[in-house]
Amino acid sequence: KEVGNIGIGHATTSLSQMVNKQVGISLPELKLIPLLTVPQLVKNEDPVIGIILELKGDAKGFLLLLLSKPTAKFLVRLVIGEADVTKGFDEMETSVLKELGNIMGGTYISALSNFLSISIGLSPPSDVYDISDAIINQVVCLMSPDVEDVLFLKTQFDINSEKIDGKILIFTDSHSLTKMLEAINKLVGK
Repeated sequence: KEVGNIGIGHATTSLSQMVNKQVGISLPELKLIPLLTVPQLVKNEDPVIGIILELKGDAKGFLLLLLSKPTAKFLVRLVIGEADVTKGFDEMETSVLKELGNIMGGTYISALSNFLSISIGLSPPSDVYDISDAIINQVVCLMSPDVEDVLFLKTQFDINSEKIDGKILIFTDSHSLTKMLEAINKLVGK
């Protein structure tokens, strides 16, 4: 939990700097869940924005940031001052969302990497606009077949009294997950 709290704290600071507003945060919910239960936790019939970053180095896999369309439009509006919530996402809005995902995911992974003393890098972000099940299936198809568990982080940000739900999922192969858990156990003296 401490690893998740530190990571999301760094991501919150980065988000605050990017939108130039004070950002509050609820205590994040962090758990290791079986891959098969992910769709029930992120179920959303409405299309969502998925920002995908590939993990490289000591941990291989993918980080997925999921945002509802209203949340994504709200964040875009904070950054560039405008966003038509009735339309899809234009090139500028998509670029802003990718950068938000890159900054939030990057600071989260950087904090995780530093805390665990392992090396994890990230690819440039890609974006997907679809229902959550389809986005998750896309990430799973990119993974090796031995993915069994997913690190699931859910939190709520507060910007200008607006509540924003954020979900981060980290998909890693079993070797990478073992390496991260060993680093955590080493830190706590097990």
